[in-house]
Amino acid sequence: MSSRRTRVLSAWAVHAFTLTGVLWATLALLALFDDDPKLMWLYLGIALVVDGVDGTLARKAEVRTYAPHFDGVILDSIIDYLTWTLIPALFLFRTGLLGEGALAVVLLLLITVSSMFCYANTKMKTGDYYFLGFPAAWNVVALAIWLLDAGIVVNAIIVVVLALLTWAPIAFVHPLRVARFRTLNIIATAVWILASAALVIAYPTAEPWIAVVWLVSGAWVILTGIIRTVTATRALR
Repeated sequence: MSSRRTRVLSAWAVHAFTLTGVLWATLALLALFDDDPKLMWLYLGIALVVDGVDGTLARKAEVRTYAPHFDGVILDSIIDYLTWTLIPALFLFRTGLLGEGALAVVLLLLITVSSMFCYANTKMKTGDYYFLGFPAAWNVVALAIWLLDAGIVVNAIIVVVLALLTWAPIAFVHPLRVARFRTLNIIATAVWILASAALVIAYPTAEPWIAVVWLVSGAWVILTGIIRTVTATRALR
């Protein structure tokens, strides 16, 4: 009995850990409203780390067995939509990075609506745990747009292309779940997160080598998805 009680407590502890994502999302929104982007990215960064590990913890704790009446998948999806899509989209809109007037509204709606076809897609992941189509990672995109500051036209093109890629048969890696290159994927993701934090702290100036590390580590994560896409395409032929 005590063993089962321990497992139940562990399962609920994981749910509580996932639930902190709501806290970080709320604090990120408050920081956005206060026009404090660095603080907003801090909270979204913490939410990203929580989201990255809570699934692994949930599987180890067997939450579906020991806390079956609380759906962690739904909770995770709600938090993901807030921290991966809605708040970053509102950030792009509020900071003028989507332009002004009707253009900004259309691009904002394109982000928020197209993302729903990711979250509601029952075939969003392949059998080997790659995302199929752009996985609504608008927090990553918004950070890159903010740091690179390439201009409204480039930003608009990026948003339109990535929104369309939501329906494309292109693989994007899940660093923790995909077995192929897992160690390298985890290292690259961790390096990217640390480099992102350094760039945010130093914004609008930063050491060039940090930017290079940021670009290279991010490119590796994208490259693994491209390799998977090419491999799958060749196998079908």
